[in-house]
Amino acid sequence: MKKKIVSGIVGVSLMLTPVSSVFASGYPVFDVSGWLNGIDQLYQEYDMVKNTITQIENQYKSIQHSIEVAKSIDWDNINFDGDFDIRNDIKNANKRVNKLLTQARNIKTTLTTPSINCGNVKYSIADLCGCTSSDTWESRKNLLTAVSDYKYYMTNTMKEAVSSVVDGLDEKQRKAIWVKYGISPSNYVFIQQSQTSVMASAQKVMAKATEQAEEMVAEEKLAKANAIIAAALDNTDSDGNPTAAGMQEAQLHLSEEILQQLVELGFNMNEVGQMTAAQLIAKDAQEQAEKDEAARVAEIESNSNSQLSSRFIKK
Repeated sequence: MKKKIVSGIVGVSLMLTPVSSVFASGYPVFDVSGWLNGIDQLYQEYDMVKNTITQIENQYKSIQHSIEVAKSIDWDNINFDGDFDIRNDIKNANKRVNKLLTQARNIKTTLTTPSINCGNVKYSIADLCGCTSSDTWESRKNLLTAVSDYKYYMTNTMKEAVSSVVDGLDEKQRKAIWVKYGISPSNYVFIQQSQTSVMASAQKVMAKATEQAEEMVAEEKLAKANAIIAAALDNTDSDGNPTAAGMQEAQLHLSEEILQQLVELGFNMNEVGQMTAAQLIAKDAQEQAEKDEAARVAEIESNSNSQLSSRFIKK
Protein backbone atom coordinates (compact mmCIF):
# COMPACT_ATOMS: atom_id res chain seq x y z
CA MET A 1 0.00 0.00 0.00
CA LYS A 2 2.88 2.34 0.79
CA LYS A 3 4.20 1.78 -2.73
CA LYS A 4 0.91 2.92 -4.20
CA ILE A 5 0.77 6.27 -2.47
CA VAL A 6 4.48 6.94 -2.97
CA SER A 7 4.16 6.32 -6.72
CA GLY A 8 1.19 8.66 -6.74
CA ILE A 9 3.11 11.34 -4.88
CA VAL A 10 6.05 11.04 -7.26
CA GLY A 11 3.66 11.46 -10.19
CA VAL A 12 2.14 14.56 -8.64
CA SER A 13 5.55 16.06 -7.88
CA LEU A 14 6.59 15.57 -11.50
CA MET A 15 3.42 17.31 -12.62
CA LEU A 16 4.20 20.20 -10.28
CA THR A 17 7.84 20.69 -11.29
CA PRO A 18 7.26 23.71 -13.56
CA VAL A 19 4.82 25.44 -11.19
CA SER A 20 7.42 27.02 -8.92
CA SER A 21 9.14 28.70 -11.87
CA VAL A 22 5.83 30.23 -12.94
CA PHE A 23 5.03 31.49 -9.47
CA ALA A 24 8.55 32.79 -8.91
CA SER A 25 7.76 35.54 -11.41
CA GLY A 26 5.44 37.26 -8.94
CA TYR A 27 2.68 34.91 -7.82
CA PRO A 28 2.85 33.07 -4.49
CA VAL A 29 5.34 30.19 -4.63
CA PHE A 30 3.58 26.86 -4.02
CA ASP A 31 5.28 24.75 -1.36
CA VAL A 32 5.53 21.43 -3.19
CA SER A 33 7.76 19.87 -0.54
CA GLY A 34 5.43 20.84 2.31
CA TRP A 35 2.43 19.50 0.42
CA LEU A 36 4.09 16.15 -0.29
CA ASN A 37 5.24 15.87 3.33
CA GLY A 38 1.68 16.59 4.43
CA ILE A 39 0.34 13.80 2.21
CA ASP A 40 2.93 11.37 3.53
CA GLN A 41 2.03 12.30 7.12
CA LEU A 42 -1.66 11.86 6.29
CA TYR A 43 -0.98 8.34 5.02
CA GLN A 44 1.03 7.46 8.14
CA GLU A 45 -1.69 8.72 10.48
CA TYR A 46 -4.38 6.75 8.66
CA ASP A 47 -2.13 3.69 8.76
CA MET A 48 -1.80 4.09 12.54
CA VAL A 49 -5.59 4.24 12.92
CA LYS A 50 -6.02 1.15 10.76
CA ASN A 51 -3.38 -0.81 12.71
CA THR A 52 -4.88 0.19 16.05
CA ILE A 53 -8.33 -1.01 14.94
CA THR A 54 -6.77 -4.33 13.89
CA GLN A 55 -5.07 -4.67 17.29
CA ILE A 56 -8.35 -3.97 19.08
CA GLU A 57 -10.20 -6.50 16.92
CA ASN A 58 -7.58 -9.17 17.60
CA GLN A 59 -7.70 -8.54 21.34
CA TYR A 60 -11.48 -8.70 21.52
CA LYS A 61 -11.45 -11.92 19.50
CA SER A 62 -9.01 -13.37 22.04
CA ILE A 63 -11.28 -12.32 24.91
CA GLN A 64 -14.25 -13.85 23.08
CA HIS A 65 -12.38 -17.14 22.86
CA SER A 66 -11.70 -17.15 26.59
CA ILE A 67 -15.35 -16.41 27.33
CA GLU A 68 -16.46 -19.24 25.03
CA VAL A 69 -14.17 -21.59 26.95
CA ALA A 70 -15.79 -20.46 30.21
CA LYS A 71 -19.25 -21.03 28.71
CA SER A 72 -18.36 -24.62 27.84
CA ILE A 73 -17.71 -25.56 31.46
CA ASP A 74 -20.40 -27.76 33.03
CA TRP A 75 -21.74 -25.30 35.62
CA ASP A 76 -24.87 -27.36 36.38
CA ASN A 77 -23.10 -29.47 38.98
CA ILE A 78 -21.67 -26.45 40.78
CA ASN A 79 -23.49 -24.92 43.74
CA PHE A 80 -23.46 -21.13 44.00
CA ASP A 81 -23.82 -19.12 47.19
CA GLY A 82 -26.92 -16.95 47.39
CA ASP A 83 -28.26 -15.47 44.16
CA PHE A 84 -24.89 -15.25 42.42
CA ASP A 85 -24.69 -17.35 39.26
CA ILE A 86 -21.50 -16.98 37.22
CA ARG A 87 -23.38 -18.03 34.09
CA ASN A 88 -25.17 -14.67 34.12
CA ASP A 89 -21.81 -12.91 34.32
CA ILE A 90 -20.53 -14.94 31.37
CA LYS A 91 -23.58 -14.02 29.31
CA ASN A 92 -23.18 -10.35 30.21
CA ALA A 93 -19.46 -10.41 29.35
CA ASN A 94 -20.18 -11.97 25.98
CA LYS A 95 -22.63 -9.17 25.14
CA ARG A 96 -20.17 -6.47 26.14
CA VAL A 97 -17.28 -7.89 24.16
CA ASN A 98 -19.48 -8.40 21.11
CA LYS A 99 -20.58 -4.77 21.35
CA LEU A 100 -17.00 -3.54 21.66
CA LEU A 101 -15.93 -5.63 18.69
CA THR A 102 -18.86 -4.30 16.66
CA GLN A 103 -17.95 -0.72 17.55
CA ALA A 104 -14.36 -1.22 16.40
CA ARG A 105 -15.60 -2.67 13.12
CA ASN A 106 -18.06 0.21 12.73
CA ILE A 107 -15.21 2.70 12.89
CA LYS A 108 -13.38 0.79 10.18
CA THR A 109 -16.53 0.69 8.03
CA THR A 110 -17.12 4.42 8.49
CA LEU A 111 -13.59 5.21 7.32
CA THR A 112 -13.64 2.86 4.31
CA THR A 113 -17.19 3.33 2.99
CA PRO A 114 -17.40 5.69 -0.04
CA SER A 115 -19.86 8.25 1.33
CA ILE A 116 -18.31 11.58 0.31
CA ASN A 117 -19.84 12.92 -2.89
CA CYS A 118 -17.25 14.56 -5.13
CA GLY A 119 -19.45 15.29 -8.11
CA ASN A 120 -20.10 12.04 -9.93
CA VAL A 121 -17.59 10.05 -7.85
CA LYS A 122 -17.86 8.91 -4.22
CA TYR A 123 -14.85 8.82 -1.91
CA SER A 124 -14.15 7.34 1.52
CA ILE A 125 -11.82 8.77 4.17
CA ALA A 126 -9.40 6.00 3.21
CA ASP A 127 -9.58 7.22 -0.40
CA LEU A 128 -8.85 10.83 0.60
CA CYS A 129 -5.81 9.61 2.54
CA GLY A 130 -4.58 7.81 -0.60
CA CYS A 131 -4.85 4.39 1.06
CA THR A 132 -7.08 2.63 -1.47
CA SER A 133 -5.38 3.71 -4.70
CA SER A 134 -4.62 1.17 -7.38
CA ASP A 135 -1.17 0.58 -8.85
CA THR A 136 -1.90 2.78 -11.85
CA TRP A 137 -1.60 6.56 -11.78
CA GLU A 138 -4.76 6.98 -13.86
CA SER A 139 -7.05 5.27 -11.34
CA ARG A 140 -5.55 6.80 -8.19
CA LYS A 141 -7.77 8.31 -5.49
CA ASN A 142 -6.70 10.95 -2.99
CA LEU A 143 -7.53 14.46 -1.81
CA LEU A 144 -6.20 16.03 -5.01
CA THR A 145 -8.32 13.87 -7.30
CA ALA A 146 -11.37 14.38 -5.03
CA VAL A 147 -11.17 18.16 -5.26
CA SER A 148 -10.39 17.93 -8.98
CA ASP A 149 -13.42 15.66 -9.55
CA TYR A 150 -15.64 18.08 -7.67
CA LYS A 151 -14.21 21.06 -9.58
CA TYR A 152 -14.94 19.27 -12.88
CA TYR A 153 -18.49 18.59 -11.67
CA MET A 154 -18.99 22.23 -10.68
CA THR A 155 -17.55 23.52 -13.94
CA ASN A 156 -20.07 21.49 -15.93
CA THR A 157 -23.17 21.77 -13.75
CA MET A 158 -22.91 24.79 -11.46
CA LYS A 159 -21.70 27.62 -13.67
CA GLU A 160 -24.65 29.84 -12.79
CA ALA A 161 -24.05 29.44 -9.05
CA VAL A 162 -20.38 30.33 -9.44
CA SER A 163 -21.23 33.23 -11.76
CA SER A 164 -23.48 34.73 -9.10
CA VAL A 165 -20.58 34.62 -6.62
CA VAL A 166 -18.18 36.18 -9.12
CA ASP A 167 -20.74 38.85 -10.04
CA GLY A 168 -20.85 39.79 -6.39
CA LEU A 169 -17.15 40.76 -6.46
CA ASP A 170 -16.27 44.36 -7.19
CA GLU A 171 -13.60 45.29 -9.72
CA LYS A 172 -10.98 45.75 -7.02
CA GLN A 173 -11.59 42.26 -5.63
CA ARG A 174 -11.45 40.66 -9.08
CA LYS A 175 -8.21 42.44 -9.88
CA ALA A 176 -6.73 41.33 -6.54
CA ILE A 177 -7.42 37.68 -7.42
CA TRP A 178 -5.79 38.07 -10.85
CA VAL A 179 -2.74 39.81 -9.37
CA LYS A 180 -2.24 37.43 -6.44
CA TYR A 181 -3.02 34.08 -8.06
CA GLY A 182 -2.74 34.65 -11.81
CA ILE A 183 -6.10 33.01 -12.54
CA SER A 184 -9.60 34.27 -13.29
CA PRO A 185 -11.95 34.96 -10.37
CA SER A 186 -14.33 32.26 -11.63
CA ASN A 187 -11.62 29.59 -11.64
CA TYR A 188 -10.56 30.72 -8.16
CA VAL A 189 -14.15 30.36 -6.90
CA PHE A 190 -14.49 26.92 -8.55
CA ILE A 191 -11.41 25.66 -6.72
CA GLN A 192 -12.25 27.18 -3.35
CA GLN A 193 -15.87 25.97 -3.44
CA SER A 194 -14.76 22.48 -4.49
CA GLN A 195 -12.21 22.21 -1.69
CA THR A 196 -14.70 23.55 0.86
CA SER A 197 -17.42 21.11 -0.19
CA VAL A 198 -15.13 18.06 -0.14
CA MET A 199 -13.65 18.94 3.24
CA ALA A 200 -17.05 19.73 4.78
CA SER A 201 -18.29 16.26 3.81
CA ALA A 202 -15.08 14.64 5.07
CA GLN A 203 -15.41 16.41 8.42
CA LYS A 204 -18.89 14.95 8.90
CA VAL A 205 -17.56 11.43 8.32
CA MET A 206 -14.61 12.03 10.65
CA ALA A 207 -16.99 13.37 13.32
CA LYS A 208 -19.07 10.20 13.07
CA ALA A 209 -15.98 7.98 13.41
CA THR A 210 -14.82 10.02 16.42
CA GLU A 211 -18.22 9.67 18.11
CA GLN A 212 -18.06 5.91 17.56
CA ALA A 213 -14.60 5.85 19.15
CA GLU A 214 -15.85 7.86 22.15
CA GLU A 215 -18.66 5.35 22.67
CA MET A 216 -16.18 2.50 22.46
CA VAL A 217 -13.97 4.06 25.16
CA ALA A 218 -17.00 4.50 27.42
CA GLU A 219 -18.08 0.89 26.86
CA GLU A 220 -14.54 -0.32 27.50
CA LYS A 221 -14.47 1.44 30.87
CA LEU A 222 -17.78 -0.19 31.81
CA ALA A 223 -16.56 -3.59 30.62
CA LYS A 224 -13.55 -3.40 32.94
CA ALA A 225 -15.89 -3.94 35.89
CA ASN A 226 -16.92 -7.35 34.57
CA ALA A 227 -15.24 -10.20 36.44
CA ILE A 228 -15.31 -12.57 33.48
CA ILE A 229 -13.66 -10.05 31.16
CA ALA A 230 -11.02 -9.40 33.82
CA ALA A 231 -10.37 -13.13 34.06
CA ALA A 232 -10.16 -13.42 30.28
CA LEU A 233 -7.64 -10.60 30.12
CA ASP A 234 -5.48 -12.18 32.81
CA ASN A 235 -5.77 -15.65 31.31
CA THR A 236 -2.64 -17.45 30.12
CA ASP A 237 -2.14 -19.98 27.35
CA SER A 238 -0.81 -23.53 27.70
CA ASP A 239 2.76 -22.20 27.87
CA GLY A 240 1.93 -19.83 30.70
CA ASN A 241 2.15 -16.72 28.52
CA PRO A 242 -0.44 -13.92 28.58
CA THR A 243 -3.13 -14.15 25.92
CA ALA A 244 -3.23 -11.70 22.99
CA ALA A 245 -5.74 -9.61 24.97
CA GLY A 246 -2.99 -8.41 27.29
CA MET A 247 -3.57 -6.37 30.42
CA GLN A 248 -6.76 -4.42 31.15
CA GLU A 249 -5.03 -1.04 31.30
CA ALA A 250 -3.32 -1.70 27.95
CA GLN A 251 -6.69 -2.58 26.43
CA LEU A 252 -8.28 0.66 27.64
CA HIS A 253 -5.24 2.66 26.56
CA LEU A 254 -5.55 1.24 23.05
CA SER A 255 -9.20 2.31 22.86
CA GLU A 256 -8.35 5.84 23.99
CA GLU A 257 -5.42 5.93 21.57
CA ILE A 258 -7.63 5.36 18.53
CA LEU A 259 -9.78 8.32 19.61
CA GLN A 260 -6.73 10.61 19.72
CA GLN A 261 -5.48 9.25 16.39
CA LEU A 262 -8.81 10.04 14.71
CA VAL A 263 -8.69 13.63 16.00
CA GLU A 264 -5.14 14.11 14.69
CA LEU A 265 -6.08 12.52 11.37
CA GLY A 266 -8.91 15.02 10.99
CA PHE A 267 -6.64 18.00 11.70
CA ASN A 268 -4.01 16.81 9.24
CA MET A 269 -6.61 16.15 6.55
CA ASN A 270 -7.84 19.75 6.82
CA GLU A 271 -4.29 21.08 6.46
CA VAL A 272 -3.61 18.94 3.39
CA GLY A 273 -6.99 19.99 1.97
CA GLN A 274 -6.00 23.65 2.15
CA MET A 275 -2.65 22.91 0.50
CA THR A 276 -4.46 20.90 -2.19
CA ALA A 277 -6.52 23.95 -3.10
CA ALA A 278 -3.29 25.95 -3.35
CA GLN A 279 -1.82 23.27 -5.63
CA LEU A 280 -4.81 23.44 -7.99
CA ILE A 281 -4.58 27.24 -8.04
CA ALA A 282 -0.89 26.90 -8.92
CA LYS A 283 -1.70 24.45 -11.70
CA ASP A 284 -4.38 26.76 -13.14
CA ALA A 285 -1.99 29.70 -12.94
CA GLN A 286 0.62 27.72 -14.89
CA GLU A 287 -1.90 26.85 -17.59
CA GLN A 288 -3.08 30.47 -17.75
CA ALA A 289 0.51 31.71 -18.04
CA GLU A 290 1.16 29.29 -20.89
CA LYS A 291 -1.98 30.45 -22.71
CA ASP A 292 -1.03 34.10 -22.22
CA GLU A 293 2.47 33.45 -23.54
CA ALA A 294 1.14 31.60 -26.58
CA ALA A 295 -1.27 34.48 -27.30
CA ARG A 296 1.54 37.02 -26.94
CA VAL A 297 3.77 35.12 -29.38
CA ALA A 298 0.88 34.79 -31.85
CA GLU A 299 0.20 38.52 -31.60
CA ILE A 300 3.85 39.39 -32.23
CA GLU A 301 3.94 37.13 -35.28
CA SER A 302 0.69 38.62 -36.55
CA ASN A 303 1.98 42.18 -36.12
CA SER A 304 5.27 41.30 -37.80
CA ASN A 305 3.48 39.85 -40.84
CA SER A 306 1.16 42.84 -41.15
CA GLN A 307 4.10 45.28 -41.04
CA LEU A 308 6.00 43.67 -43.95
CA SER A 309 6.55 45.99 -46.80
CA SER A 310 4.35 45.34 -49.81
CA ARG A 311 7.45 44.77 -51.99
CA PHE A 312 8.14 41.60 -49.92
CA ILE A 313 4.70 40.25 -50.60
CA LYS A 314 4.51 38.02 -53.65
CA LYS A 315 1.94 39.29 -56.19
